[in-house]
Amino acid sequence: MGARGTLAAGLFALTTSVGAVTATAGAAAATPSFDCDGAKSDVEKLICSDDELADLDVRLAKAFASALALAPANDVAVMRANQKSWRRELLGCGKSGDPRGCTVDAYHRRLDEL
Repeated sequence: MGARGTLAAGLFALTTSVGAVTATAGAAAATPSFDCDGAKSDVEKLICSDDELADLDVRLAKAFASALALAPANDVAVMRANQKSWRRELLGCGKSGDPRGCTVDAYHRRLDEL
């Protein structure tokens, strides 16, 4: 095999390896910011079973942690109270006609607020 053949074979092997790694990474289930073994509500169970919702949960947890870190000390208690209120709203999505849609909307609204 000449230099071109060796290069082509190497590129094929590299492309195949990258594709396999990407496919494997894509197959891994997303994990929310909380322990799914302790999930009690229908919404928590939904988040644990849905990759998009789990990803939104992680994004929100990171955004909230960042917002808390940047907030003046006298705003932290209010921010925590707002987060607790939002969480009650989120858990109420289990009683909506479209629990998944309600949950997605709640996460997006809260991410926009933060």
